[in-house]
Amino acid sequence: MFGLFKNKKHEEDEIDALPEREPEEPLRAVLPREQRVNSYKEAHITTDGGYKVRGIVVDHSPSGLRIRFQSHETLPEIIQLRVPDLSIKGFGRIVWQDRTDFGVEMIN
Repeated sequence: MFGLFKNKKHEEDEIDALPEREPEEPLRAVLPREQRVNSYKEAHITTDGGYKVRGIVVDHSPSGLRIRFQSHETLPEIIQLRVPDLSIKGFGRIVWQDRTDFGVEMIN
């Protein structure tokens, strides 16, 4: 009653037991990257199947750009890309995606 007759051994086991950890996200490699330029320009993406979608270039560098879409998009690895205001036209490879943001490497 009121914990007066608790087994001391069980109390010690509870104290020594470590709390369970939730699985952690895998670590991403941190590589040096080129300086990015902030921008807010409209991008036109076309897939090889003819699907067309518009997005916004959030920032860009000579090697690639980050594009944000209004909603979750599913795109193939290789896309055709056109950003008239930045004079970008060609093919790109999706190298990462994060819900509505995509990292695109230019592969011309």
